[in-house]
Amino acid sequence: MEKKKWLAKWIEYNPAPQLINPPAKNNAQVFYTTFNLKENPKKAKIDICGLGFYYLKINGKEVGDELLNPAFSAYDKTVFYNTYDVTGQVKAGVNTIEVNIGNGWFFETKKSPWEFEHATWHTRPQMICELFADGVLALKSDSSWTCGKSKTVFNSLRYGETYDSTAETGEHIKASISHGPGGILKPQICPPIKLFDVQEPVKVINGNIYDFGKNLAGNVEITVKGKRGSEARIQYSERISENGDLSYEYLLPDPKLDRFQCDTYVLAGEDRETWHSKFGYNGFRYAQITTDAEIVSVKARNFHTALQKAGDFKCDNAFINQLQEAVVHTTLCNYHHIPTDCPHREKNGWTGDAHLSCEQALFNFDMKSAYIKWLDDIVDCQRPNGAIPCIAPTSIWGYNWGSGNAWDAALFEIAWQTYLFYGDKSILERYLPAMRKYVSFLESTCDNGIWRTGLGDWCAPKGARTASIEAILTGYAYRIFDLYHKITAVLGDKDREFAANRASAVRKTFISVFEDKEPDSQTLLALQLYFGLTDSPDRIFERLIKQIELSNYRINCGIFGVKYLFNVLSQHGRHDVACKILDGEDYPGYKNMLSSGNGTLCEDWECSSSLNHHIYSSIGDWFYKSVAGINIDEDNPGFKNTLIKPHISDFCKNFEVWHDTPHGRLTVKLENAKLHITLPENCTADLTLNGSTERLKSSKTVEII
Repeated sequence: MEKKKWLAKWIEYNPAPQLINPPAKNNAQVFYTTFNLKENPKKAKIDICGLGFYYLKINGKEVGDELLNPAFSAYDKTVFYNTYDVTGQVKAGVNTIEVNIGNGWFFETKKSPWEFEHATWHTRPQMICELFADGVLALKSDSSWTCGKSKTVFNSLRYGETYDSTAETGEHIKASISHGPGGILKPQICPPIKLFDVQEPVKVINGNIYDFGKNLAGNVEITVKGKRGSEARIQYSERISENGDLSYEYLLPDPKLDRFQCDTYVLAGEDRETWHSKFGYNGFRYAQITTDAEIVSVKARNFHTALQKAGDFKCDNAFINQLQEAVVHTTLCNYHHIPTDCPHREKNGWTGDAHLSCEQALFNFDMKSAYIKWLDDIVDCQRPNGAIPCIAPTSIWGYNWGSGNAWDAALFEIAWQTYLFYGDKSILERYLPAMRKYVSFLESTCDNGIWRTGLGDWCAPKGARTASIEAILTGYAYRIFDLYHKITAVLGDKDREFAANRASAVRKTFISVFEDKEPDSQTLLALQLYFGLTDSPDRIFERLIKQIELSNYRINCGIFGVKYLFNVLSQHGRHDVACKILDGEDYPGYKNMLSSGNGTLCEDWECSSSLNHHIYSSIGDWFYKSVAGINIDEDNPGFKNTLIKPHISDFCKNFEVWHDTPHGRLTVKLENAKLHITLPENCTADLTLNGSTERLKSSKTVEII
């Protein structure tokens, strides 16, 4: 895409330009100007960026329905601008424009463990815009604009907002030309954040805690009546204590914080006043409202990235349907321009979480532009030596935390899976240079053939026997080299022989060091089978079954083990064991996890931390790949040919699954012992049933024997 040439200037509100470090400002800021048009334009558009988040008004009316623009990025590398069609909103004569800007990720003024308050781009909120009428530049941001404080007197991404209707904002001053954030301005390619539904509370607890029935990501809108200066305080949480009080301290990034996920509205004293926060979002099921004003209404606003639905799974097992809904809902709650780990405590784009859940996300949603945006974020954060951080975007944190290559694999895994789903080689070409740099870095972190620095099988059940950190990391080193070999082979790249040799060498080392020497565990054995890190798969699989029996058919592994376990069992002929584990009522397991009724997955099996985490959502790809049996043919990516290997069982006797491929909709439906397969036009499938495989060149119905 050709780089846009900007005539506009970055501008900021800087009341103390003579100071090297002006005092931090928690106020949101507002920028104003007017412009004249000789006639009503036939076509008008505006290109705009306001950092951290902005909303735009033209002639007093808010523009667009998108929230929290622009998308978060490493602002010193890439900055996104948005384009709006404003035809009909601008007119002949004098027009006014108003841009309200909050801190967002750009200007975090509160301390956090992830140190965004020390980001390299950290400075005062600022904006740039150009408005075109019938192709002619009619307005640009420059020092002719005026600016000042808004009545949002406090705003912070994690700590909430305070809007004071009675606040004196002072006189507006001339805008200052700023140096800009440093990154290259690019059009925003990922889907925007939009409001998807507004929900009424299902009940009220202790008179002022509003329960919305399930976990959400967004905010609460209140309508109140009261005297001027009265406050309405909204405290968000996803949990209440046994005595019915709001509980949120377990989510605090720092227990000393004076506020967290807390919005406050100060009334103007009018008849009815309706308000919701504008510059952030919260993760919550409950909202406690403390006020002496009359509460007229309380509604939850649920918003997230507008990911288009690309698939669904339904069956005659109510629990499986509930789990699928939780996978989908949790994914949406954790997508706000990036795949986040949780919508409350962190909101960070953790690499491990994202690559473990990417296959289910690709089955359920159109993720192409969203993943390209986030993979670009990883590349923007890559250091010259090839190292990448464990969260992206980031500024200074996450490079030396210790996550290791099991998390760094996101660069390879998500790029590869996205290529397989869409069949677009340009995705691999786009990230090959970053992969090449990372592979060099990966080599440098090896210690005598073994990788030792990083995280292992995260969030395993308490007391679980799981694989050692060294086994997980070395296994993932093999996975990265293996994917690098596949990617360079597809592209005909010079590194394909090197990658094949390195993958082979790491595989031999893994088998020599870990097989038959490390204690058996569900994680270790499932990893070996999933990655192909054994020459004795039948023997390893027998030992895996033994470990499952010893655990009384319960999950005894963390995030990596679960990713492999269910698919490995189905692939090796024990789909019945996978179903038995999934059907277990007790801890640790999915039924126990969902028993709270929050409608979302948890960060751990104990449900002792975040209750809205997609880290265990990889079970969702098992529904598609193993139950319905929809598998991508790597030699014919993009579902040009599909490998269909359904597993028929009493656990799920009837199901209907669909996925919108690049060529059209693929459907696999099992109903009354008949399998109905609908193929996209000009696509084929290899159907495997009862040990035999048939090439399908058109849709077909098969009787199940």
